[in-house]
Formats: sequence, structure tokens, C-alpha cells
Amino acid sequence: MTAAALALGLAGCASETGADAPLPTESARTTPSATSTLTPSSTAAPTQAPTADPSAAPVRPLEQRLLATSAVPGLNATWVWQDGRTRPAGATPFGICARADLGSIGATRVVERTWFPPDDSDDNAAQQVAEFADAKSAAQAWSVLASWRTSCGKAVNADLGLTARPMTAVTVADGQARWYLVSWEPVGEETGRFEALGMVRNGTILTVLRMTSSGQDYNYPAGREPMVGMLRAAAALLAR
Repeated sequence: MTAAALALGLAGCASETGADAPLPTESARTTPSATSTLTPSSTAAPTQAPTADPSAAPVRPLEQRLLATSAVPGLNATWVWQDGRTRPAGATPFGICARADLGSIGATRVVERTWFPPDDSDDNAAQQVAEFADAKSAAQAWSVLASWRTSCGKAVNADLGLTARPMTAVTVADGQARWYLVSWEPVGEETGRFEALGMVRNGTILTVLRMTSSGQDYNYPAGREPMVGMLRAAAALLAR
């Protein structure tokens, strides 16, 4: 990661408590020996199968760490997301609070999948999965993502009147997960907009999830928000 890229992400995070701050709960192949002729009295030695090396197991490609459409929670009990696109991620920042794309803060490769609503609304959902060169780089990016929530609604997007709620931790079987909600009122519209942004980190892999919707309010029981279910499903795919 270049120093300029890191500086870009870390701008405005002087008041951030940091990634480790407490958050609200909520193979070897056997080579055959030279061919020999056995006499009737000869006894061939038993062949022992090679032992598998767990560390040599192939790593799943990033595309296999993207959620299936059926695994993305709906906005309500009857909501069913429709397939969007799966492709390499571009350079556009992911999320309304983002100040740069994941590649600019150290990711070596990023893939993306999107989902469309079942109606004619502009509600949508998306996921990006990024791989980093090492766990340290992934941890630095994790801190940058937190700093964007801190600065959101201030100098970056103040003209939109954004309100970013506190970051909330989500318990997952493996790795770290958290999310926050951003709300604003588009000019000339009577309903508000909501963007739930979640993220999971596991080793050198980091995924960011986004779910955007419109409405008068964002009323879900605590811990049962659609993004919480999306985070847990994504965390299961990140586990090696």
C-alpha cells in the first residue's frame, strides 16, 4: 500500500477509537521404482498411499466467497432479491461514506456481486470481496473502513445531510463482523434513504456488504436487521 493511499483512508479518523476498540454488543506424488521381474517366490512390498498435506489444500477463489442470491435476506418477509451482476470491482468507492475503492487502500484483487429489487424501486444490495497481501494490510484496511464512518456526514458528504449511526459488532463463528446505518433525505423526495453497510474480516480476506432502501423509517428488531443476517452468511463463506 502506498503511503498516499493509506493517508487518504486514514484522513479524518483522529476521533476513531480504532479497530480493536470495544463495540456495542449485539503434494507429493509417489514415483514408481524401475520395473523389475518378480520370480514366483518374490513378494512385492505393500504400497503406502502418500499422506495429504493440509497446508497444500487449494484456496477457494474470491468468486466462491460471494453470496448466492438466495442467501441475501430480504427487506421484508416477502422480499426476494433478483440476480444482478458478478464482475471484478472497479475504482468507484463502495458505499456512500467511502472515500476510495478497496484497491486504493491495499487490496490486491476485488470482485463484486449486485442484486436488484423484486419491484420497480431503486432499492439494491451489493457485496465486494477483497484479498490483501497479508493480514497486516487487511487489518489496516479494516481501520480505514471504520474511519470513513467517523467522517461520514461531516466534510465528505455534509451537503447530503447524512446521519451515520454508531458501529455495531455482530457475533460470527469465525472472524470479525460489524455494521452501521446511514440515513439521509434526498432533496425533493418525501421518503428517506437508508444504507446499511457491513463488513467482515478473516485473515487476508475482507468483504464489504451494502443494502440500500427507501422508507419513512428503519424499524427492525435489534439484531434481526437484514444486514445482520447478510453479515453472518458472508462470514461463513470467508471461513477457510
